[in-house]
Amino acid sequence: MKEFESSVFISTEGSAYKSRVRGSFKNAYFADAMSELELLNAIFKAISLEPKVLVVDTINKFFRMSRRLEDLLHPLILLKRFSKYGKVLLIWEVSMNNKVSGEKLMRYFSGDVLRVTKSYVIGNLRKCKFRITDEGVVGCLE
Repeated sequence: MKEFESSVFISTEGSAYKSRVRGSFKNAYFADAMSELELLNAIFKAISLEPKVLVVDTINKFFRMSRRLEDLLHPLILLKRFSKYGKVLLIWEVSMNNKVSGEKLMRYFSGDVLRVTKSYVIGNLRKCKFRITDEGVVGCLE
């Protein structure tokens, strides 16, 4: 978890996530983005901080609302460029019928696509049971 010490968390879903992750990560920067422009600004600022890990939760929020391709494409292009220097974790919201808004772009821009359920991570042609404890994630994650 040492790599998370220099990380940036950008949320388009409000600030409730901060209390869940703040205690686990030292020197983490948190940003809230409530519009497409705020998301782009937060990504630019995050990149300038040169973090080891950059997390965006959820990347497809504004695209789901506007259905404008640029609301998803512009942030993804910036994050793809950054991924040459650090790790990027994008969380995508799934609809009630298990559909992802922008799925084709998600699969194009992502190295790995994992589906997380209550007790399983499914991806890379395997299903892994896991549990989150105070010590971290326990299971078949590598």
